[in-house]
Amino acid sequence: MSLSQIKRAQLLNRRWLPLAVGLMAIMFALGCYDSNTGDANIGGAINFKLPAFPETGSNRVQVFTEMHYQPSYRTQESPRLLPPDGSVPITGAEVVYASIDEYKNLVRTSSDVVSGQKLFTVNCQVCHGQNLDGTGPAAAYMVTNGPVPANLRLDLTKNSTDGELFGLISCGGRYFCNSVLQGGESQSPMPEFRRLLSEEERWAIVAYIRGAIGGQ
Repeated sequence: MSLSQIKRAQLLNRRWLPLAVGLMAIMFALGCYDSNTGDANIGGAINFKLPAFPETGSNRVQVFTEMHYQPSYRTQESPRLLPPDGSVPITGAEVVYASIDEYKNLVRTSSDVVSGQKLFTVNCQVCHGQNLDGTGPAAAYMVTNGPVPANLRLDLTKNSTDGELFGLISCGGRYFCNSVLQGGESQSPMPEFRRLLSEEERWAIVAYIRGAIGGQ
C-alpha cells in the first residue's frame, strides 16, 4: 500500500469512526445490539454485524488500527507464549526423560559459575532468595497450602546429584516433576525452565548452586 493510499484510509477512518460509534451507542441503548458477539438486529428483519466488545485488550472496542493500540504481552507477563509442541531449536532436540530418577546419572557439562550466578539472579533469586534459602521477595506472596520456594541449603538439595538438580530445574521443581515429564500439568509456581533456558544455561545454574551449597 502506497503512502497516499494509507493517508486516504486514515482520513476515511476519521470520517466514519464517529458515525460507527454513535450507531453502536444508539443500538446498544435500544437493546438490539449484542456487545459480546457484535450481532445487530433492527425490527427482526435487518441483521448485520458490528464490532464486538472483546474481553481483553488495551481498548474496550478495537476501532483503532495503530500498532500501539493492539493487545500485547510484556516480558514475563502471562500467558506465557511457549514454543509449539514438537518444535526443535537449531542446536538440536533435547533428550527429555520420563522421571527425575533418569536424570540422576547425568554429568554436569558446565562449570561456568559466573554465568550461573547471573542466570540465578535473574531467574531464581526472586523466589529462592539471595542466600538460596527460599526466602526471596516473592515467597511471601505464595499460598501456604501449596508449593513454596525450596530452601536449597537443606540436605535434600545438597544430597541431590548434579543431574537431578538439572532435571528439577528443567521440569519446574520437585513436587510435580514426574507428572510434568510424563505429560501432565504442574501446579507449582516454578516454571519449566527447559522451555525458557538452554541446556547450557541450566547446567551453569547447577554449577553455581553446587558451588554455593556444597554436597555431591
